[in-house]
Amino acid sequence: MTAAASAGRDGARARRIVLVAGEPSGDRHAAHLATALLAEPALAGVTLCGVAGPLMRAAGVEPLARMEDVSVVGFTEVLGRLPALLSVRHAIERAIADPRTALFLPVDFPGMNLPLCRVAHRRHVPVLYYIAPQAWAWGRGRVKALARDVDRLAVILPFEEEFFRGEGVAATHVGHPLVESLAPEQSRADFLAGLGWAEGEPYLALLPGSRDQEVARLGPPLLGALTALRRERPGVRAIVAAASPAHRARLEAMVPPELASAGAVAVVDGRTRETLAYARAAVVASGTATLECAALGTPLVIVYRMAGVSYGIARRLVRLPRARFGLANIVAGGDVAPELLQSAVTPSAIAGALKPLWDEGPERVRALERLATVRGRLGGPGASARTAALAAELVAARKVPA
Repeated sequence: MTAAASAGRDGARARRIVLVAGEPSGDRHAAHLATALLAEPALAGVTLCGVAGPLMRAAGVEPLARMEDVSVVGFTEVLGRLPALLSVRHAIERAIADPRTALFLPVDFPGMNLPLCRVAHRRHVPVLYYIAPQAWAWGRGRVKALARDVDRLAVILPFEEEFFRGEGVAATHVGHPLVESLAPEQSRADFLAGLGWAEGEPYLALLPGSRDQEVARLGPPLLGALTALRRERPGVRAIVAAASPAHRARLEAMVPPELASAGAVAVVDGRTRETLAYARAAVVASGTATLECAALGTPLVIVYRMAGVSYGIARRLVRLPRARFGLANIVAGGDVAPELLQSAVTPSAIAGALKPLWDEGPERVRALERLATVRGRLGGPGASARTAALAAELVAARKVPA
């Protein structure tokens, strides 16, 4: 082997891709993408590192920082985590500056990732942004930053490619990663048997979110809604899907004694897909999980509550038709699920929105029909593989470090 060939081979081995994800759904999607990147023949020898959650770490991403240390939502909430966030940002800036880095691949999480895109662009490191910031809803100023600092934007919602291309961003619709792993890992019988419940028993799914603040604000009213619903439908039981073992412990502590003594609530973690897929109806915190629930065909109520100051800022920034905030409704282009926001998130209001979805009747039938439109608009599988192919193109155009 010639010296030049050996140097080229060693250089290829030294190349790496820096990924950054900042919340659980991003961790899941980035983990699928990491698997696709490592399987892409044109990226043989490339290593992965960055801000990684547990699924990304399991998929082979070397953690320069843990996603769990940066996951935060809201404007005022960021202030309390600022030292940790800045420390992580500096670590990623150093990684981007490393001559081995052939590509920066941010996944959603625009609060941290957009400034890092600027750092990468200034250092002539290609940027492939996966899962676009929702600039079509709010933060239109971010579009200019994307056009300036991002080489390719891989978008997952069907209307996003046209929107971003119209704003001068090189966007490609790759499909939604939810479709790649929509089927539950356990059967309904096995899932419920693990809880000691009968296979045919209907239940309500409660998803209070994946961040500490969401659990604190939404856990009590969601459990309160179950209490309210049981006053008229005494047999109703619920499964609460926690995002982590720590959240599971917190949520179990929130269960009112009367629900606990009646065996009306089970709290699980790591089984969100099963919890949603087999539920008769669900109450879901606004976010990717609403889209997942709709795609699985489970009627849902969408809820959200944030700090008052954060909500005041968001109201001035968000620009959506008819003020929809749930992704399921946005993707459908219509109202497929009722939405409750801020002070409207009360046990009685949630229970009232749930009743027509729980009971047999024309409203439940219409809800099921409307949900089918969401699944149809997400397209087919392959988002991770298509994004990995885009990454390979950008890495091939990057000079191998000497």
